[in-house]
Amino acid sequence: MSAYYHTDVSEFRTGMRVELHPSHDAWMRGDRYATVTRVGNSVVFVRSDKSGRVRWFHPQSLAILEG
Repeated sequence: MSAYYHTDVSEFRTGMRVELHPSHDAWMRGDRYATVTRVGNSVVFVRSDKSGRVRWFHPQSLAILEG
């Protein structure tokens, strides 16, 4: 099973490390890893490591990094 099959924002917590899905322009520009800053009703807000930008993504577009 792929790490990108998250369907609910309840799986995410503030401070959690995530990886963006490779289909996003941000991933192609080098913003591959991020930290969750806020969890909304249907989207997850993350701050990218490389650019420092805060973006929102649907849970299906994020992989939770373990450990």
